[in-house]
Amino acid sequence: MTEPSDQLPEIDRQAFLDSLSTYIQKDISEQGILGLLLIDNINLAKINHSYGFASGDQALQHCYSQLISISRMPDTVFRIGDHRFAFILPDLKSPAFISLAFNKIEAVLKEELIIDKRRIDLDIRIGIALNQAAEFDAEKTILIAEESLDQAKNSEKAALGLTQSKGGDQKTQMLEKMFAKRLKDNEFKLYYQPKINLQNSEVEGAEALLRWQIAETTFVSPQVAVEIAEKKGLSLELTKWVIHTAIRQLKDWEKQGLLVSVSVNVSANVMQDPELLALVQDSLAIWGLDKFRLTLEITESAVIDDKKTGFTTLLKLKQLGVGISIDDFGTGYSSLFDFNDIPANEIKIDKRFLLNTTEDSQNQEIFKIIIKIARLFGLDLVAEGIESQEVYDSLRKIGCAYGQGYHMSRPLPADKFFEFMQNRPPTPR
Repeated sequence: MTEPSDQLPEIDRQAFLDSLSTYIQKDISEQGILGLLLIDNINLAKINHSYGFASGDQALQHCYSQLISISRMPDTVFRIGDHRFAFILPDLKSPAFISLAFNKIEAVLKEELIIDKRRIDLDIRIGIALNQAAEFDAEKTILIAEESLDQAKNSEKAALGLTQSKGGDQKTQMLEKMFAKRLKDNEFKLYYQPKINLQNSEVEGAEALLRWQIAETTFVSPQVAVEIAEKKGLSLELTKWVIHTAIRQLKDWEKQGLLVSVSVNVSANVMQDPELLALVQDSLAIWGLDKFRLTLEITESAVIDDKKTGFTTLLKLKQLGVGISIDDFGTGYSSLFDFNDIPANEIKIDKRFLLNTTEDSQNQEIFKIIIKIARLFGLDLVAEGIESQEVYDSLRKIGCAYGQGYHMSRPLPADKFFEFMQNRPPTPR
């Protein structure tokens, strides 16, 4: 029987990621074997509910102190979540040693634990990853352990593991296995990046951006998520989730006194899906959103590569009343004749065109021409990727209407976006 320690560290995901990366870099030169265990106390909520949060904290303190007692190296045990720990095993002499570590951890964490004279049973699940000769970077190593932990949570066993390499495409294979379940379980998130009127600094709306977090410290890029959705035949389902989630968020903000518009990205293959129009109609009707507050962003190449289908679909959507934005303008090599026909409201300039726009350069002259084209066809112009005050001022000076970029704000979770809007100073009149 053991008594819990009274020291519980703060959650520090960055310190864990830094330490894991350092040990992997060391393995590159020494051809070592690194193991990673993710330990999750999956019944912490039950402990908190049954015995109180103080008992739950003491249970976590016990887990941490036991892991520290097993580890013999610095910077190898970290608290990375509310009820989750990471245990790095560097310089293993054999892959089999990770099984010994797992057995040891499982044994000590299942010892009888007494808190306030009550027996507390911990329900532990462990995810396992092996990284031999630095085959994987830190992100992929975490991903393997996360997939192992997911399997363990869905089984009767404390751990199931992808502990051996299965080749360079292992990460993709695991993501594909995870994708459908995460979509079904509503485990994706949307972040929102403000769209700023460059002439008066007002926020005109937000772009909804997909975020898929597969670990405490790791996100899958939106491009990869879209590619997997397409491969798995789930592109329309993903688009449906994004549109419904974004519109629902707008209605929630509206109840709190915040009235904004939102734009969502639509992939090329969804543009060709005959169900897209009905999807948009149903979403607007279900949530009761004014049509003009929703904009669909479609890449220029998606429209130009299949003009007949692309133009027809866009026309129907515009007639419905939603906004249409042509994204990544300048990368699809469309002609002026195309823009005479495209039923759009705005064009978004690829951020590569923003390079050196603060100088009297060829890029700035190109940008001026694009602004003239937009005005000629009655289109609003949005510049993406603004990362400095100099670029902001330059774009405003030459007449660009709107902009997005890290200089004004990074993409934000819904609650942080609301705070951003609430804390903005009033626009001078």
